[in-house]
Amino acid sequence: MGTDDDRIPVPDQGPILLALYDRALPEVFGYLLPRCGSTSVAEDLTSETFVAAVTAVRERKVPRLTTAWLVGVARHKLVDHWRREERESCRLQAVANETVVVDDPWDARCTSRCPTSTTSTRAPSLPAPPR
Repeated sequence: MGTDDDRIPVPDQGPILLALYDRALPEVFGYLLPRCGSTSVAEDLTSETFVAAVTAVRERKVPRLTTAWLVGVARHKLVDHWRREERESCRLQAVANETVVVDDPWDARCTSRCPTSTTSTRAPSLPAPPR
């Protein structure tokens, strides 16, 4: 088995990514848009894809930079997005189904301190307004 030191060094692909950006952007966005159904989400995921690509290029983790590789990164970003949505949906569902018990002793405290005569009697009624 080889170690990390045995790997062949990958040349700097920053200029390649920059040149590929204009060609790959419509393809990456076009892949994401019908799958997520929202232009703004597709734009966000497209930007996340290219940020991840820049990070991978800087760390020299990309053996060969192609549009197909970028679409693969976009696919992973889309799956991450779906997972986040599902987790959020489960959390919201759990909150919606949760019975909230408010343990607020304030009402009991106020009632116990107020004299019973004022709490049990009605306020005097006001006279009717003149017509």
